[in-house]
Amino acid sequence: MEVTLGQTYQNPIVLDQEWEDYGIGDPYILRFNGKYYLYCSTKDRRVGVKSWSSDDLVNWRYEGLVTEEPVSEGAYAPEVVYWNGAFYMYTSPAGKGHYVLQSDKPTGPFVKKTDNLGFTIDGSVFIDDDEKWYFTHAKFGGIMISSMFNPFTIDAGKQLNASLGHWTEGSMIIKRNGRYFITYTGNHVFSKGYRVNYGVNHESPAAAYTIPENNPILISTANDFNGLGHSATVMGPNLDSYYIVYHNLIGRSAEGPPVRKMNLDRLVFNGDKMSVLGPTHGTPQEAPKMPEFRDEPGAAPSADKWEKISSTDGGETLLTRNGTGSDYTAEYNFQVREQDDAPTLLETLFAYTDSKNYWAARLNGASMELALIQRVNGSETVVSTKKLPQGTDLTKLHTIRVETGMSGTMIYWDGLLKIEQTGEVAKAGRIGYVWPPGTQPSLHYTAFSNESYGSSDRKVVKPMPGTMEAVHGVQEGSPDILSGITPDGSDAISLSGKGDGLRYPVNIRQDGSYLLAVNVSKASAGSTVLIETNGETKKIKLDSTFFAADSDWTKIPLGVFELKQGTQWLSLHQLKGEITLRYVEANLTVPVQEQSVVKPNQVGLVNRFGGEWGWSDYTVSFELTMKKATADEAGILLRTTNESEFKDQVKDAFMGYALSFRNGKVNLSRVSYENAVEEATGSLTFEPGQTRKVTVKLEGPTIAVFSDASKEPLLRWTDPNAFLNGRIGLRGVSPDWAISPMTVGR
Repeated sequence: MEVTLGQTYQNPIVLDQEWEDYGIGDPYILRFNGKYYLYCSTKDRRVGVKSWSSDDLVNWRYEGLVTEEPVSEGAYAPEVVYWNGAFYMYTSPAGKGHYVLQSDKPTGPFVKKTDNLGFTIDGSVFIDDDEKWYFTHAKFGGIMISSMFNPFTIDAGKQLNASLGHWTEGSMIIKRNGRYFITYTGNHVFSKGYRVNYGVNHESPAAAYTIPENNPILISTANDFNGLGHSATVMGPNLDSYYIVYHNLIGRSAEGPPVRKMNLDRLVFNGDKMSVLGPTHGTPQEAPKMPEFRDEPGAAPSADKWEKISSTDGGETLLTRNGTGSDYTAEYNFQVREQDDAPTLLETLFAYTDSKNYWAARLNGASMELALIQRVNGSETVVSTKKLPQGTDLTKLHTIRVETGMSGTMIYWDGLLKIEQTGEVAKAGRIGYVWPPGTQPSLHYTAFSNESYGSSDRKVVKPMPGTMEAVHGVQEGSPDILSGITPDGSDAISLSGKGDGLRYPVNIRQDGSYLLAVNVSKASAGSTVLIETNGETKKIKLDSTFFAADSDWTKIPLGVFELKQGTQWLSLHQLKGEITLRYVEANLTVPVQEQSVVKPNQVGLVNRFGGEWGWSDYTVSFELTMKKATADEAGILLRTTNESEFKDQVKDAFMGYALSFRNGKVNLSRVSYENAVEEATGSLTFEPGQTRKVTVKLEGPTIAVFSDASKEPLLRWTDPNAFLNGRIGLRGVSPDWAISPMTVGR
């Protein structure tokens, strides 16, 4: 099958009526009744909050100012939560503490309901399945989290370990498959290194988070695309996907600060691991998929979409003409009004075959309960029953979402998981509603998609450069899915039998040379993989010398492939041995010239860089002289990318390796902004006035350091999660040291 993008969009997304000379900053998207509502920060010294609406996350309509309260002057990062008929807006005007505003519509008008609550900036609300509310906000050194007693009352809270080593802001929590994912942004908002991290835990939104190794998930410091941050996460139109919305910086406004532009990229999940398919910029990408069925039946459902059946007792059944596939997610939005004191009773139907065979989520207004019902040959079984949230007003709009597939069936009430039945799988069938006499439902947005439990993550076209999870490939043969064996809580794929393989639909950003790499288990050493791109194939043996001795998993380079811009398939197949694969990575690369002398250009007071981000394997040689006895250090940087320089940021604002010389030692550290870890050390002594020649060889994931004419390395280290490309630089050069221009070769 040919890979096609279908409808496309392109970052940045430009909207009608953006704030003049400011743009879209700190975007937040609310999904309500099948539509999306976008809110953003207000330009300083302006009053009001702007909003836009969309059906598909791509095409947006300006809705005007949703509030003009005086307190909304310079409203920072407004976020809106819907609960039980009311919309609550949380914002910190001019960054001087939070206010709560309320409306009965997502487009306002929002009215101020509280005085200043404090809590710095960037407040975000999360409601857990147990109906407890939480509020997170920004702080130096880590995000704060507080319990909420009601939408207007927030306790003092505590600090989380969600930190970017400096001022940390722009937080948001979502819950997916029993896991809490928090995203947060750091570095100064005007720095190129503004970026997004995430953490995950299984306990509670206020528990300690594990910070996975694939952080940051959003970063770019390129001149034409940088300062990525203050993100929000929202469910996609197909009811299964998730998207991350964020801003980037460009140019300068008339008042000085950069202008902000809005971007949207796909999020994908693999167990505890969350990844962004991107960031993408300046090229068409696959637009969010719509559900197979969507409609708002209202009082007069369209006959070509719905079948209406009246019973003899005055009850009604409303069914879609089309049925679902075997795995699907369905959503029902409705309000219910009682007549003549009759109890409210409404069933949302799914897996409907006939009146005697179907499943239903039953709403009982008398007992205020939600039940999962199965009817087989006319015999009814109540599978599970749960109480509705306290204070639920059924005359307000509510949502039931049903997700069913191989893992079981889950029922959500207003986004909260209320019923989870493992192994209870509803089959294909029609969806709809049934209600008895005396119940008057107002039926709103209703939809189903033949996706569930993240199944669409496998089908989405993956942008390259980028990273692709093994479990998100289209499987061929009989690969095995291995759960719980990776250090980051993700699943892996074992390719061991004849014909076992994975195929990925990919969208190549530009013509060029791409370095492909795979993260595989130690047991995969010596196995042979067949790679196919552009109709060409290469057989590649996984070189055992590249595997880290002290790690069960290592990122192994497969070689450079010439790829053409546009869509195609990329496939991997097992030819020999067993290959246990976590993910595939692709990066643009450029060759190092046979011999280059590089004198890095100064771009900051601490770090100086030169060369190309696309450099991969190379050898660096230089002369290092200690002019006089000193405790200061000299250092060089290797394979650096995403460098940033700004007065308010972490000290080591880059990703790559740092090699330092001090007190007779040479130390190799792996650096990813706030995460700097010394990984290997060796001895190299200097006398005052002494000059030594130092040579560093970078080959695949291995770095070796030599001095003078010695053939034995001072140190050698294999990084199991290696940075495989990047340029070179100087670091913290003391006047007591001298480093010659660096000679770089293959």
